[in-house]
Amino acid sequence: MHIGDKDIGYFPAALFSNLPTADKVGWGGFTVTPTNALSPPMGSGHFPNDDFINGCYFIHVTFQNESRKDYGPVTDYVEEYNDAGSDCYGVEYYGDQRGDVGYSLQFGGPGGDCEN
Repeated sequence: MHIGDKDIGYFPAALFSNLPTADKVGWGGFTVTPTNALSPPMGSGHFPNDDFINGCYFIHVTFQNESRKDYGPVTDYVEEYNDAGSDCYGVEYYGDQRGDVGYSLQFGGPGGDCEN
């Protein structure tokens, strides 16, 4: 794993039994709460709002091929998934916004009664 041109971590292939055949990657978050309790806020408690100030976010999301060439997620194959209900949390993928955020997504929200 690296940020910019600096390596910040290493994940050996032995940790991932399907690494050579992986065809999906996921980013996001989750909350844990006791049964019958309200779900807690995720991140700052704000829904995604595309200004990258209040919500949880991932920016400059890219993949590398065997030649270490970066490329971004193909929008046609991106799936936004929220199993808690839109009143509690939200998720937004913005594609390539260039500049300060590049390929980016946001998620989070106030939590609450997420049973729907």
